[in-house]
Amino acid sequence: MLTTLALPFVYTATKVQLDGADSDKGIEDGVEDGTWSRNENGDEQTLEPIPVEYKMPLVWIDLEMTGLNIEVDRILEIACVITDGNLTKSIEGPDLVIHQTKECLDKMGEWCQEHHSESGLTEKVLQSTISEREAEKQVIEFVKRHVGTYTPLIAGNSVYMDLLFLRKYMPELAGLFSHVLVDVSSIKALCLRWYPRERERLLKRKTNTAMDDIKESILELKFYKENIFKPSKSKK
Repeated sequence: MLTTLALPFVYTATKVQLDGADSDKGIEDGVEDGTWSRNENGDEQTLEPIPVEYKMPLVWIDLEMTGLNIEVDRILEIACVITDGNLTKSIEGPDLVIHQTKECLDKMGEWCQEHHSESGLTEKVLQSTISEREAEKQVIEFVKRHVGTYTPLIAGNSVYMDLLFLRKYMPELAGLFSHVLVDVSSIKALCLRWYPRERERLLKRKTNTAMDDIKESILELKFYKENIFKPSKSKK
């Protein structure tokens, strides 16, 4: 089900002209004219036309897992949102709970047992009939429908860990993304060191689901964009 994000900031449905865009149709920044463009790797690629509001798309993915050990833990939930590179427009995608056995859930560590039980995820996992493969298919279809054949960046908080799990359990989905990723946690770590006062202004809220985590991450990156990555005032 596709809905508008319920965030404190508003995504407009109008076409957005990104700063620095010129009449060359964005060949250098990955925005296509319907024939080809360069992706973040610098490679030329044939493209389907992408609406101007989704230039340089970010595909936000968040997973809930039974733990962080890639060798034994499994995916319980996957959610996906696509934004344009300027964080001014978004479309909400699948939010899927994946079936795992009770035996699998019983092996979770104490934190996961408590957290997933409180959020209701544990029971939802047991009741779900969606497999990892079916969830992967739905997310792939959503991403391809909205970014065409353009190679998007995966984004999120500590998203490198999500990508590791995708590569193991959803390799076809993982293969859609560039090797470049947008990890909000890395930006957060630098802001804590370089701009600690600004960081204190960001209000964090308790989140309970994968989709909630994505919305919080988008809000956080938008805060950094507007308060840290500000254009420098030109000297007169």
